[in-house]
Amino acid sequence: MKSTVQFIISFCILLGCRLTTHAQSNNTSIKRAAVAVFIPLEIDGAFNGNNYSLGNNNLPKSMLPGLDFYNGVMMAVDSLNKLNTPIDVIIIDSKQKNKDLSVILQDSSLQTVSLIIGAITSKPDTKIIADFAAIHHIPFISAIFPNDAGVTANPYFTILNPTLKTQCEAISNYLQNNFAKNTILYCKKKGATEDYIQTIISGSNSKQAISFLNIELQDSIVFSDILPYLDSTKQNILMCGSLKESFGAALVKVLNENPTYKTVVIGMPTWDGLKTMDMPNVEIVYASPYYFNGNEKLLKQLTANYKLKYLGRPSDQFFKGYETMLYFTNSLFAKSIPVFNSFKINPVLNTSNKSQIDYQENKNLYFFRKQNGQIKTAKPYTY
Repeated sequence: MKSTVQFIISFCILLGCRLTTHAQSNNTSIKRAAVAVFIPLEIDGAFNGNNYSLGNNNLPKSMLPGLDFYNGVMMAVDSLNKLNTPIDVIIIDSKQKNKDLSVILQDSSLQTVSLIIGAITSKPDTKIIADFAAIHHIPFISAIFPNDAGVTANPYFTILNPTLKTQCEAISNYLQNNFAKNTILYCKKKGATEDYIQTIISGSNSKQAISFLNIELQDSIVFSDILPYLDSTKQNILMCGSLKESFGAALVKVLNENPTYKTVVIGMPTWDGLKTMDMPNVEIVYASPYYFNGNEKLLKQLTANYKLKYLGRPSDQFFKGYETMLYFTNSLFAKSIPVFNSFKINPVLNTSNKSQIDYQENKNLYFFRKQNGQIKTAKPYTY
């Protein structure tokens, strides 16, 4: 933590309201491009005037994802420098206490950038930047937020982390392709979001052969609630239709405690990285657009560089920042080469007007089969 605080202090001195860095190029004939990166760093919340106020052990957890995304972006800038990429990079703290995002976007220099990247996780802020990008015809890559933020008629807006609707449609197709001969035990709790998820997953298969048996459960699951539906003579396939992590964890736990019944549980995108799902007697399946093992040599190199610089281990936000910055900046000059993940960016058409593109969305997911914390398979799936 001390090394992180030392870094953030020096970072704040450089940043102020924003930081501009340059990737140098020896070829002056190539036109330079500007890339604006919006990250909710909340830097001014760490200061009382000009004095750092959080101490060595009080860095808020809310700041850490943005800080690690920033670390990834800046390490990507180092890589771009080595390639003599002619870019100017503007880092903007989207969570400034005394300056709204709409005011920040009035800066004339932002209206001429070639690319916007955002690590924004707020619907209103995502919509504000997307509207700005549409007005000025600037591609805006939403790197981590799985939400369309109500954006329509905006082909400049791209969602890398697919929306819940897309994820559920992909799960539905996965069930059809892998478990069409099984009866899927569909486990859910009461709730509007749960009803929405069920409508998509079961509705997508309304004209297909897959069969669901619906089981409504309470938050506190006991094995007797599920036992009447299980068969000890074959593998049981369960679908967990809730984003609530504690509900999914409770379901996996009671099944793990009764290994007589062999089970596979298909879960939600929120299961990615959850240690509570690491059980020896239950195989879990979930989807994620990110798989940071595809380039093991680069992964080890970046991890070593991060440890040397920050005395810690990088989070997934670091790799997302690095990959998004490197991949999409390179796309301004030439065809991008995948860093870790393959992206398939497809237009999402308006439901009422099929000639209107509402936004662009990554339709490539990885389906993980995992047991006892170990990945058994990780297969790309393009929906």
